[in-house]
Amino acid sequence: MPWGVRVSRMADNMPDIPPPHKRVLYLAAQVNQKSMNDLTKAIIQINDHDRYLEKLYPIYDLEYKPKPIKIYIDSYGGAVYQCLGLLGVMKKSTTPIHTFAAGAAMSCGFMILISGHKRFGYEYSTPLYHQVSTGFLGKVKDMEESLEETKRLQKKIEEITLERTQISQKKLREVLKNKVDWYMTAQEALQLGVIDEIV
Repeated sequence: MPWGVRVSRMADNMPDIPPPHKRVLYLAAQVNQKSMNDLTKAIIQINDHDRYLEKLYPIYDLEYKPKPIKIYIDSYGGAVYQCLGLLGVMKKSTTPIHTFAAGAAMSCGFMILISGHKRFGYEYSTPLYHQVSTGFLGKVKDMEESLEETKRLQKKIEEITLERTQISQKKLREVLKNKVDWYMTAQEALQLGVIDEIV
């Protein structure tokens, strides 16, 4: 049987099935336009492929259950806009996405980790949460507008973090007040609901 497919019963005439898409993806780079575009493209293509097979298989009285997309993360983070774009794609994915903290899952890497439909962390992985950082240049008005935009981005990051983990708003406020960088062990990440399982 094709990879990624479970069959309810064998049919005499199997459909002409397209070759499966690669479902193991890696983010071992900075979060930027290229790395996020590569992941976005792969997720969309796999979703399109799975939707096609979900329509095709019932014709042959077969059941199609796609295997999850796996994203292995070893990244110190990067560009917030591109990261948020990927998070939106992940949220809308009908194919399950499993994320794995393989090394560093920091900053934007942290956000991608917690956005998996199921999240895993290797024993020696290090998730890290911190505030959005930026630098301001230009006229006073330019800097004021940049500050407001940074606050908007920070609010969105906090909303996603509270939604996708068991970190309380009180705990998050304490961390933002007292820490620049919040490093976590895999065990701490498990207790905080940042990951679901240590592998």
